[in-house]
Amino acid sequence: MFWFKKKSKKGLKFLEGATDIHCHLLAGVDDGFETLSDSYELLAQQQNAGLKRVYLTPHSMGLEGAVVDRETRPHHHHHHSAKPQTEADGDIEDNELVSSAVLMAKNEASYEESAKASQYASEPLGGYSNAHLKERFEEYRKYYTGGVELRLAAEYMMNKEFLAKVQQKDLLTYADGTHVLVETSYFAPPVDMTDILYSLAVSGYKPIIAHPERYHYMTKADYRRLKSTGYEFQLNYLSLTGYYGEDAYERAIDLLDNGLYSFTGSDYHRISTFYHLMPHFKLSAKRADKLLKLFENNGTI
Repeated sequence: MFWFKKKSKKGLKFLEGATDIHCHLLAGVDDGFETLSDSYELLAQQQNAGLKRVYLTPHSMGLEGAVVDRETRPHHHHHHSAKPQTEADGDIEDNELVSSAVLMAKNEASYEESAKASQYASEPLGGYSNAHLKERFEEYRKYYTGGVELRLAAEYMMNKEFLAKVQQKDLLTYADGTHVLVETSYFAPPVDMTDILYSLAVSGYKPIIAHPERYHYMTKADYRRLKSTGYEFQLNYLSLTGYYGEDAYERAIDLLDNGLYSFTGSDYHRISTFYHLMPHFKLSAKRADKLLKLFENNGTI
């Protein structure tokens, strides 16, 4: 499914043995996946493509930035079979399908009930505390039976509330205990962005700036200054398909060609993105090699 252009290594699948360090698969906590079934289906499809490990990185915007509204979210697609049946799978009895559907419905209900009963239930969507996210993660993986290794981190909006978390050393990092995924508004940086990044560094953390190609306010000089300061960039590899528009595509290509990225991630918010875009993902051999190197780097954190 994930083929590169002719000049690249033909038939190479870049998800084989890979780690995804950025996605919104943790159901019901932000503007990402709403249901376990859709989230688990995407994991199943990625497992089929060879994905080994995934970090669930829900938005952590704090009370100040938690304005996520499910009613305004576009493109709700609900699929109910984790893997299309093939001849090699053999026949599946109707009662097996019914049992599977009934079990998933039961799990969905239990997951939702646990969310309502949580001591953190009053926290706003997209603004969950770290303790709340940990609770939801434990519930989420309680029902997961697939083979992808699940880990929890977070995507932090850089604001005053986040700065307080940094000072308290209350962050959901990657497994190395130091790398932290951060983001800003797409249109303007936080007033104290320099101070926040510096505070992270002096507190022993290593900031990874998520999808810098999507920040309209950043210039080439900004990218080089941040990189030279020691901060790292994470590419949304879907930017290379034009998914976020021409500007993000051109910025992503420039940053990739100039070796400014350190890591990559999907940033999946819904399953339709995988089905509609990934079959058309194409790169030249040179850029494919650069992307594969980013996936290798993902495995180090």
